Amino acid sequence: MVPPDPDRFPREANDISRAGNQISKKTLRVTLWVGVASAFFGAAAFGASAFGLIPSFETNNREKDKDRKEEAIENGPPVTISAGGSYYGPGMWVSEEDRTGQYHGVPFDQETLETDRPSWGWLEKHWTPLHLTGVSINVLSEHKKTTLVQGVEISNLACAKPFDGTLLQPPGIGDGGEEAIPVDMALNVDAARPVTRELNESGEPGRPFTKQIALEQGDQRGFVIKFFSRTKSCTFKAHLIVSSNGKTYRLKLPATWKQGGKPDSYTFRVSAAPSSHTYKSTYYAGDGTVLEVPQDRFQWVTPNQPSYIP
Repeated sequence: MVPPDPDRFPREANDISRAGNQISKKTLRVTLWVGVASAFFGAAAFGASAFGLIPSFETNNREKDKDRKEEAIENGPPVTISAGGSYYGPGMWVSEEDRTGQYHGVPFDQETLETDRPSWGWLEKHWTPLHLTGVSINVLSEHKKTTLVQGVEISNLACAKPFDGTLLQPPGIGDGGEEAIPVDMALNVDAARPVTRELNESGEPGRPFTKQIALEQGDQRGFVIKFFSRTKSCTFKAHLIVSSNGKTYRLKLPATWKQGGKPDSYTFRVSAAPSSHTYKSTYYAGDGTVLEVPQDRFQWVTPNQPSYIP
């Protein structure tokens, strides 16, 4: 018979404890190695992405940038307006001042926009178009959905009596024509209620403009917008009316452009002829030199526009 062992239970408890400690140490070592390996592979993946080996991050950023740009376009104006080339300005200009003898024999410089001597820039700053003025624009559609160009509105209208100081006919500008015919719009600014109209066969405002010009994204169309006055001299601003995505936009129309195609002014000017159709002084610059000529050299074939008789 084996005598009882008084240390058996304490010894077995110690053995069990040591075995548990060894298992815990092994588990901890495995966990640490797994963590190190995960960190290594994570760093490797980051490095690979940085060097383009895993392009997913870069692709996602590009897609996000593209989405942001598209969202900005959709939230912005539906069209971009730039300078067109289908309208070459009025045929006659007037001034409220009597400029008798002031410019006789002075060359008209057609190659500059300087404002201190006879040139196109000088006309735009110091003179007012007779009977009609206007602007030529290109309209580029930006939104994904169809954009509708609906017409033109004027604002800040201020009118007074017609100018009767001086009449000037500048050199003519040839129009080489375009393959794409622009859309013509016209408004009588001195009407009781100016509305967008079509141009009739005489080049005057005719029936109300009831069309809607539809533009898909990326489409571009030329527009020539003309403003007429029969009885007054007027200044005003104008806006192109456009609808897209259920909203209506009123976009400012430049009256004049700087070199390089950037807007210069947003204020239009136009004057009707005086009821007598006479001026204190008259000039003709059709041959490149400004010459003062007698009043009767201008024949008023139509009530609003004279023709120079050589």
